[in-house]
Amino acid sequence: MRESIVDGLKKIGLTEYEAKAYAALVGLGEATARDIHEASLVPRTRIYDILRDLTNKGFVEFIEGSPTYYRVVEPDSVMEKIRDELVEAIDKSKKELRNLNLQVCGSSPIWCVRSEWGIKNRIRDFLAKADTGKLLIFCRDTNFLKEYRSDLRRQEATVIVDDLSKLERLGLDIKEMKKHFAEQFRDATIEGVTYRLDCLMINASKESLVICHMGGEKLAIIIKLPIISMFQKWFLDLSV
Repeated sequence: MRESIVDGLKKIGLTEYEAKAYAALVGLGEATARDIHEASLVPRTRIYDILRDLTNKGFVEFIEGSPTYYRVVEPDSVMEKIRDELVEAIDKSKKELRNLNLQVCGSSPIWCVRSEWGIKNRIRDFLAKADTGKLLIFCRDTNFLKEYRSDLRRQEATVIVDDLSKLERLGLDIKEMKKHFAEQFRDATIEGVTYRLDCLMINASKESLVICHMGGEKLAIIIKLPIISMFQKWFLDLSV
């Protein structure tokens, strides 16, 4: 049995034994519990429970008898039903989540995101909400500029880099930082921990997003303190 089939069925909510039994029954068409056990290698002691659960979930039908025969509900119909239910659940969850008030009174104006997915999601959100023509970016990571080039062009971002010679222009407004300013952004090791700044984004002096590495771990630091963002922008404006 192809592992990819089992993995795919597990992603839509079946257990491993359920996925194996269902895939085996699709291949058999109609079979007894014993046939399905032998084809799927689901333990004999579990096969009846597994088939009952698949029946309750709408994947399998049975014909009562001695022995009882099982057959699959047409896979396309099952998958369409699952997809419709999943889309409905996602739409409902999105609507309910939008209605939640996540602005907790007194919450910190500075917080950190650690997961790669979370960081990418935060970057996309920051770029999407930035004021057009008022996005200022200092970047040491050329891969970042390539990945988000279309977003940066759409927002008419001004980009400052520490070394223009290592970078193609990418259709962006790119400026080179003066060398004595660039020195301030070099990697630093403090008490054995190495810090590296990859990118600093400032939106209209109101908020900023810092992408950095701390001791080898990638972080996104969100700062919603206008006074800090103002000083960050002031420093970058002086640097070119």
